[in-house]
Amino acid sequence: MSTRDVQAVIAASGYARHGTTMLGGSFRSCTCPKTRCGGVAGGTERDGCPEHRRSPAQLWHWAAECPGRLADAQTAVRRGLAVFPLPVGGRVPSPGWQRLATRDEAVLPELLADGRNVGISCRASGVVALDLDVHDDDGQAVLAGLAARLGKPWPDTLTVATPSGGRHLYFRVSADCTIGSSSGGRTALGPGIDVRGPGRRSGGYLVGPGSLVGGLPYTIVHDSPVAPLPNWIADRLHPRGA
Repeated sequence: MSTRDVQAVIAASGYARHGTTMLGGSFRSCTCPKTRCGGVAGGTERDGCPEHRRSPAQLWHWAAECPGRLADAQTAVRRGLAVFPLPVGGRVPSPGWQRLATRDEAVLPELLADGRNVGISCRASGVVALDLDVHDDDGQAVLAGLAARLGKPWPDTLTVATPSGGRHLYFRVSADCTIGSSSGGRTALGPGIDVRGPGRRSGGYLVGPGSLVGGLPYTIVHDSPVAPLPNWIADRLHPRGA
């Protein structure tokens, strides 16, 4: 079922936003473990709630009106990050996404309508982000080891947990920063650490907090101001185009 079809079914079925169905079933009783929505599904839908795909009822809390999704996007904007829409359940933006990046909270409900995911533009945000992977190499352990060898503390900055158990660390950079994006451990920071930066042209991006991919959320686990990029990290990142 396409996203458009799901929304049509929801509209036709009489579901009120986090309210009741036309048959009288309540949608307030289940606290969704994936989005912290606070009230999504009840009755037989409860068992399918973590997967978000059992019925149109579960997909309803993919909408921008879901308090958890919208709150996370608002937090990102309040921390100075510029957001743009990603496809429902997806990571890859449509062409021209750079022009949609905004820090305007007022447009977030419209920007994320129909359950779109949240993207973070590094160039529009003025940030470099570290994507600490946990697949082949443990990026968190690698960064912690580097910090320990240099006698530096773990960075105190806005941090987002990814569905795989990894972390996104955001850092503020100057307007003339041209650090680009690289993946696959091809940085001097070590294996398991990908970099997303403003680059020289369009810049990189990350899937932002509040997004759902494969039914699993990106969540803020350390809500802190975005710290300046530490010199011990910046010195190891070679500027390259993005």
